[in-house]
Amino acid sequence: MKKHMNTWLALGLASIVATAAAQAPNLKSGTLTPMGAERAGNKDGTIPAWDGKAVDTKPGADNKRPDPYASEKPLLSINAASAAQHADKLTDGTRALLAKWPGMRIDVYPSHRSAVFSPAIYDAVAANAARAKLANGGLTVEGAYGGIPFPAPKNGHEALWNHMLSYRGQLTTFIADKYVMTAGGDRVLTNRQRTNLAYPYYDPKGKPDGFSGEWARARLDVTEPPANAGQALMTIDYVDNYSKPKDGWQYVPGQRRVRKSPSLVYDTPDASAAGLANFDDVNLFIGAQDRYEVKLLGKKEMYIPYNNNGLFRKPVNAVIGKGTLNPDAVRWELHRVWVLEATLANGKRNVAAKRRLYLDEDTWQAVLADTWDAQGKLWKTGQAFTLLAGDEPSASTLSYTWYDLLSGGWVYAAAINETGGVSYQDYDAKQLSKFTSSALASGGVR
Repeated sequence: MKKHMNTWLALGLASIVATAAAQAPNLKSGTLTPMGAERAGNKDGTIPAWDGKAVDTKPGADNKRPDPYASEKPLLSINAASAAQHADKLTDGTRALLAKWPGMRIDVYPSHRSAVFSPAIYDAVAANAARAKLANGGLTVEGAYGGIPFPAPKNGHEALWNHMLSYRGQLTTFIADKYVMTAGGDRVLTNRQRTNLAYPYYDPKGKPDGFSGEWARARLDVTEPPANAGQALMTIDYVDNYSKPKDGWQYVPGQRRVRKSPSLVYDTPDASAAGLANFDDVNLFIGAQDRYEVKLLGKKEMYIPYNNNGLFRKPVNAVIGKGTLNPDAVRWELHRVWVLEATLANGKRNVAAKRRLYLDEDTWQAVLADTWDAQGKLWKTGQAFTLLAGDEPSASTLSYTWYDLLSGGWVYAAAINETGGVSYQDYDAKQLSKFTSSALASGGVR
């Protein structure tokens, strides 16, 4: 594996240098897409060229978006017996899952580069290419607004900021479930929550000058199970991880008060995930980067979960299988991804001593992740599933899983299978009144 990683690094760095030198003229009409991905397909024709055409996914009466590729059949299936033949396109964690669970399988479908965004976002990305920069050792983004900041990243922190600041809507609302599964096959609904997300960074009326530095606010109101109903969380994320990694508040009905909660960051275990995922595991990684040195290993063709509208439309009984998600429910495709490796910085602490993240080139969002513990053992592997909303247009990861490869337990989070679809609204600064500590208290159940 080390030999493969060194090859990725050498090829990747050469590609990065060449891309960075040509990024400005290429973003609109050259070799790169407006988001900095390669326009062309691959040599084998198994990855198509990006054509910039949005796919029709108008929601139905249930507010769920259809699966535009529902009629397609898998091109191939990969299981434990055939994994070695495809090892160069599988992550360490994916191969470990295939080896651990006999029923685990990857069904690979035709690839579709369906991720399309609005012209306003493309314009912002082009502007960011000329004005965005990092400060404080990569922990602070300056000069960026309204789009990913570094369409041709030169280092790991730039690419990781692209993931963090990728487009997930302006005001996004959905109700989601969290399920915890034991190694023995038991399933528990630990949390149902109303999720409201606001992204000031994508306010179309805003500009880099005068931007508050808050890139996201999240409010989570728990409605089930009854023992936890009424609990609420609120967080604020910033583009300056150097001076302000994250703010968080928590409302607990029994205490009838809102408390500032600095524990909603880093590797604090998420109680509703039974310790299988931490707060910085949301979307495979979220929060401050100050615990890690981040390297950009380059770009690689990999099999990744993609275009999973069909997954979200299935009932949860058809989705959760023995040891993993039901392979019949998950669509995998071949795509190019940026590979990042984050290792603990000197003097820093996190239970994840090393992380490897795989960012889809068309959305810049992490779709796969592997985590190693302090003893160097491959510990957890994560998968994130992309919701295609061509009607917006957007494409972004929503539900995600984390598998504990040592204990066999796993969590399926942000699941909308039983709760409806996702609502996207235009940004309205007045809506931020819902994202305050006082609003958290008034909305809680006593």
